[in-house]
Amino acid sequence: MKALTPTHATVLRAVGRCGTTVEAARQLHLTQSAVSKIIARSESALGVPVFDRRDGRLILRSEARGLMSALGHVEDEWRALRGAVGDVRSGRALPLRIASTPSIGQGLIAQAIRRLVTDYPQARIELIMGDAPTELSKGAADLGVMFSPRVTDDIALTPFAHASIIALVRKDDPLARCRQVSLPELRNHRLICFDREKSPLGWLIARAHEQAGIDYAPFMTVPYSISAAHLLARQGDVILIDSLLTQAQRFEGLVRLDVTPELPITICLMTVRSRPLTRLAARFVEILLRDRQPG
Repeated sequence: MKALTPTHATVLRAVGRCGTTVEAARQLHLTQSAVSKIIARSESALGVPVFDRRDGRLILRSEARGLMSALGHVEDEWRALRGAVGDVRSGRALPLRIASTPSIGQGLIAQAIRRLVTDYPQARIELIMGDAPTELSKGAADLGVMFSPRVTDDIALTPFAHASIIALVRKDDPLARCRQVSLPELRNHRLICFDREKSPLGWLIARAHEQAGIDYAPFMTVPYSISAAHLLARQGDVILIDSLLTQAQRFEGLVRLDVTPELPITICLMTVRSRPLTRLAARFVEILLRDRQPG
């Protein structure tokens, strides 16, 4: 006996409700001949007739009522399965969780998300502002994007973009007339910057100070560039942050200065080697990396 399919179940139940192939075909958006053929194939597969033909109508046989009830369960389960598949394809099933810092999140990630939701308008996306390696390792994030992150055995790094350390000062600060500034020139200024032990950018800036023979002793330390940009209070204060933030956001009353020699930053995508990417995550990675591979 050939197996019945979910399509057979749907057609048989529609005919049972409607009593005619014409009305069943109309409801199912099929032709009458297609419905008639499916009925014939279904009855052939079952080995018994399901309907009696009376005066142009199809009447469900009493012995087939149990079959029709069982077919209802098949149709319901098939509808639920198709819904689950649709959720997976559309990105509704599970949120895409991306861990990053605010400056990357507002710039590179925001651009990629805008393109992603064009392909998946029903996608659920969660941005996590925290330590990306930690969030990945504990399973709280699917992807991470971070400046020169620390490496663990299970996290794969893909460099895909570059930035640099820049300085911000107030417009009324004498330094604002300069286009660039060196670390020795900032020796007597109050620095608002990152902690060398808690931030890869703080470690990078501290190492540059040491190479220049300068003590690294920030007046104030912050976890993120955006925090620093709102804390500049007076003339003489200098913020050292990543250049991505000024690409994503404007800060009225502040002037950007390039730091010399340049302190380059690598932005890396992080994935967990032992965890396959979801369809949504794989598409996001494709968008993020496209045309951004370092030369």
